[in-house]
Amino acid sequence: MSLRASDISSSKEQESSIEDSKEVNETSQLSSVHSGGEESSERESSSVAEGARNSSGDNKVSPSDMSSHSNPHTKRVQIRDSSVHDPDRPKMPAFKSSFDETKKAKIQVSWKNITIKAPPKGGFCKKVPEDAEPFTILDNLSGTVKPGQSLAIIGASGAGKTTFLNYLSGRDPSKNLDKEGTITINGVDRSKLDFGKYSAYVQQDDVLYQTMTVKECLMFAAKMRLPPGTDHEERVQTLLESLKLEKAADTKIGGPLVKGVSGGERKRTSIGVELITDPNLIFLDEPTTGLDSFTAQDFFENVLSALAASGRTIITTIHQPNSEIYENFDQLMLMAGGKTLYLNDASKAVDYFASIGEKCPERTNPADFFMNMMSIEALDEPDLEDEEELKKTRTMIEGDYKRKIGFLADRYESSELRCDEDSVHPEARALGGDREEDVQYTPGWGKQFWLLLMRNFKNLIRLPIASYGKVISYIFISILILLVWGHLDNDQQSIQSRTGVLFIVSTMIIMFNVQGVILVFPDERPVFIREHSGKMYSTTIYYLSKILSEIPLLFINATLFSVVLYWAVGLNTDSFGRFLVFWSYTMLLMWAAMGMGFAGGVLVSDKNVAVGMIPVIIIPLMLLSGFFVDQDNILPVLTPFEYISLFKWSLQVYAYNEYEGLKLTCSPDCDPLGDFDFSESKVASICVTAGLGLAFYILGYILLHVVAKVKA
Repeated sequence: MSLRASDISSSKEQESSIEDSKEVNETSQLSSVHSGGEESSERESSSVAEGARNSSGDNKVSPSDMSSHSNPHTKRVQIRDSSVHDPDRPKMPAFKSSFDETKKAKIQVSWKNITIKAPPKGGFCKKVPEDAEPFTILDNLSGTVKPGQSLAIIGASGAGKTTFLNYLSGRDPSKNLDKEGTITINGVDRSKLDFGKYSAYVQQDDVLYQTMTVKECLMFAAKMRLPPGTDHEERVQTLLESLKLEKAADTKIGGPLVKGVSGGERKRTSIGVELITDPNLIFLDEPTTGLDSFTAQDFFENVLSALAASGRTIITTIHQPNSEIYENFDQLMLMAGGKTLYLNDASKAVDYFASIGEKCPERTNPADFFMNMMSIEALDEPDLEDEEELKKTRTMIEGDYKRKIGFLADRYESSELRCDEDSVHPEARALGGDREEDVQYTPGWGKQFWLLLMRNFKNLIRLPIASYGKVISYIFISILILLVWGHLDNDQQSIQSRTGVLFIVSTMIIMFNVQGVILVFPDERPVFIREHSGKMYSTTIYYLSKILSEIPLLFINATLFSVVLYWAVGLNTDSFGRFLVFWSYTMLLMWAAMGMGFAGGVLVSDKNVAVGMIPVIIIPLMLLSGFFVDQDNILPVLTPFEYISLFKWSLQVYAYNEYEGLKLTCSPDCDPLGDFDFSESKVASICVTAGLGLAFYILGYILLHVVAKVKA
């Protein structure tokens, strides 16, 4: 939509009329049109919330001064009028979440002149042009949110709202971006504070262990983050009651393999994990993602509103709320093109935009109207009857859009409704010092290790693919090998069969353990990133507990597999020591293969990518084992890969253990070990297997450290 000079002139006249209408009675405000419902009136009666609103300015806009014309390019979405009482509208549940008023210091977040730019990039193998300009993601944003207020940030895709939320919450969007501006917490520069002590961040996705119950998730967070002497049971029970999760307390979170709680209960659990330390500043990234409209409305009315009413500061992004959710908004921030188009009371937004020529049609959801107003797609629909519109190019449309957004941003900056980022709430006292609430508790390494180890054990036992699924698989493969090969004889023909059994055993063990870890660990990776960024535990402790928790199941699998297979198939039984070597090396090989799986699982966050990556890595290493191709015939360029192949070393150990001392009827004419012509001894092969396993675990640890640092 291009802006005509007459439109701008008319809008300026309307803005001047707003300044003459300050004496209009309070009852004529649009708050009577878009009431916040029962939850809003409760919040207004709170002294904390009322003080916060008063401090943001009481600029009144008279409906009689509003322009009656609307944007002709705006799509009209006819919905139920949210401002009119409708007896047919579904009622929300009678219960509501309630939180005690916080006893900690109340938080005011202010930001001034926040600008974030991405440096220009060249094409493939091309230099960056000298005249290339950086891309502006956030453009000179300023504002403040005070105790008892909840700020909803709405913007079209690419508006920069997620980048803004991450930067505001202390999660650096990217190390390569150029950042300017200041962020203060109760008047103190954020960089001078340990910001994590005062804030919590709820991610868009609910990152929780699917096998843990709601209460177990909260209890784990309590034991990790609350200082000694705190009654963990009481704190968790209080949160369960406040979030209305008592009935779901003993239900698993659930996921693809485990049936669990509903989407709304999972979202409330995610918030409960962050609320365990009673933070006064809570950031939420699109909390309604994955929720149906009724559950999303319930979440805003009965959780976020209650949190704000208790004196906490809430900042959340939301994509496109329905009219019922919009009614619950306290403060509203509209973003487009990295600019602020509005930041003030949500109840004043419709009147304000009507005054500058963007009138919301009646019986239309204001959020839908604002999204259309801020979206470039609303301009990309030329009128077929207008030949000039048909001649517009994409560049012209983008130019019109930039001018429109620039105009709206300039009008906001010059408006009396502009948020004053320098205003200070009287209860926002200075932070820092030696007060107990300003000291963040971190448990000792021993406690971290024990809690993580116990949680890993529970997760393994409850996750079918990681526990009894593996046991059944090993038993099944043992029986399958027995059915195919039967009980082996000691003649010359049995040599090929014995070697085939040994290779299948080696291949199956490596594949099962690499795949078992690489397909499970990506699900735990986001949980680790969230908890590590919250300073619950160190990377080292997490990694050690993860490895050690696998040992008992590894021992069980190796024992069952060896006992079922070894004597049934008829492997070398000249002494019991042969079985002990087979059993102990099988356990070592499982451990080493798990190390390879850990390294791959840390490196890849997507299961689908991991599934495609497994054969790409495994098959070349399998071909270099010496079973398919004589090792002397392998190309020199592939020799280094031969020495990192677990298939090579495991086949050698199993072959040495099987054919040494085996009495064959064809002896001395047949010499299986001589045919293999191994250049390394059995002991050397065992040592190399252990060394490779250790190297894989070290590689996984380094990669996990990098991931934790990048995502922090």
